[in-house]
Amino acid sequence: MGIIISSAVTHTGGVSSVGQAADAAREALTGAGCPPEQVDALINVGVYRDANLVEPAVAALIQQAAGIGLDYRPGDVPCLSFDLMNGACGLVNAVGVAASLLADLPAGHVVVVSGDAHPSMRADAEFAFEPVGAALVLENSAEAAGFGGVHVSAGDTLPDPQGYVTLSEMGAEGRSALTVELATSTAELVEHAATAGREALAADHIDATRAVLVCGKPTEDFATELAAELGIAVFVTDEFTGDAHTSALTAAYVAARDAGLADRPLLFVAADGGPTAAAVTYRGPGVA
Repeated sequence: MGIIISSAVTHTGGVSSVGQAADAAREALTGAGCPPEQVDALINVGVYRDANLVEPAVAALIQQAAGIGLDYRPGDVPCLSFDLMNGACGLVNAVGVAASLLADLPAGHVVVVSGDAHPSMRADAEFAFEPVGAALVLENSAEAAGFGGVHVSAGDTLPDPQGYVTLSEMGAEGRSALTVELATSTAELVEHAATAGREALAADHIDATRAVLVCGKPTEDFATELAAELGIAVFVTDEFTGDAHTSALTAAYVAARDAGLADRPLLFVAADGGPTAAAVTYRGPGVA
């Protein structure tokens, strides 16, 4: 029994992190053939949210906007929704959490959503990341190895804040203000990403020469340098111009799937400031 991706979707063109994630979730559930009332859990890994919202959990707002588990009727599944924030690595962490949930839910479904947007929700706002909403539907399969275990690597010191609002300067505009400072170098990101990636490949006995690297673009040269470091000849990133941040891995998977590469072992690797990195292998149905 393995955890597989039964549907994956990205949504763009909006200015709301909640709205784009909800749109992606609805479309992904349709693609998976899963009615909204049969979702067991919704995990949101997005970081930058509308109006710098702190409470309630943004996952609950996405759940409401997507129409998931809003009515309790006989036969419906109560949906647990929560935020899991670890920057670009959040998707990999969510896969690990989903595997634990689905271990006790043989016929269960977990939706992992993501998306970052400028808190002002203005299309002309200067923002470090590409505003992309994304959703994965995960479920058990007796016909695939699915995801392996999650492996992480991080620096030894507490990282500086990457995205923040300066409370002493925000005045009355704090809900629409944001400062993002991306200071981690490609070399630091690749160092930890390669460590996590090697551990994931070794643990699941996957030859790097057979694998396809699925990763984001935290820096311009990250994907190229990481593939070379791991000895992987084929790598896929998302097709967006900028860094899709928390949606980058889902978007890269969609690109790999559409390119016909999902019939090979995949290595998902994310890296973010800190530096920190996370990796997990994936073998879908029919992949040894």
